[in-house]
Amino acid sequence: MSKPSFLGNGVAVYFYLPLLLCAAGYIVLMAAVFPLLSNALSSLGLFTSDGAFITPETKAIFEQKDYGALNVEIVYEKDIVMPTYGTHYARLTIPSLSVAVDLYYGDSSAVLKKGVGQYIGSSLPGYGRPLLVGGHNNGAFGGLQHVKTGDIVTITTNYGIYSYRVTGVKIADCFDKSAYNLQQEKEQLILYTCYPFNTLGLTDKRFFVYADKVSGPRIVSEPLE
Repeated sequence: MSKPSFLGNGVAVYFYLPLLLCAAGYIVLMAAVFPLLSNALSSLGLFTSDGAFITPETKAIFEQKDYGALNVEIVYEKDIVMPTYGTHYARLTIPSLSVAVDLYYGDSSAVLKKGVGQYIGSSLPGYGRPLLVGGHNNGAFGGLQHVKTGDIVTITTNYGIYSYRVTGVKIADCFDKSAYNLQQEKEQLILYTCYPFNTLGLTDKRFFVYADKVSGPRIVSEPLE
């Protein structure tokens, strides 16, 4: 009885055996690494940004100006330069925590290396709807661990200065969508970062800070009669 050609051919054995061993090793490696990779892709963000928006460079439309002149109650939408993804459009400060950081529209890795990023599915200041802003816990938002109820968060844009008073905090799982509500009919600023603070590596918890708007102009689409 003749042997099967695969076993009878020494060259074939030496060719296929390494391939099988490499494939088996790859499967084992991916099984070990995939959970870490999955967490890395969402190590900060609550959402996965559309790759079509992500660019390696960021730009700015924010200008240093006499912000005292921005003390108005209403601004018209037509007079505002709307930010595109990855654009530095505002400055976020929390004086009580010595936090002062650039605010970008978008939350890509490039953005979070430079400042804090706003999820583009949330609203801009002045529209009367929630804003969701994330930053690194060992960087721009490290000071959030010391936040207290009543602290004021200020967002300065080219069209107005907005103040928000902190109402509370919450620690939640990174996939817990009940930790925020972007459909509510009020202008609530929601800041978040990884938790625990001052940790190296990945975490599966998020620290949320909630603040309600107390001042800043409303954006209207048409001039009021």
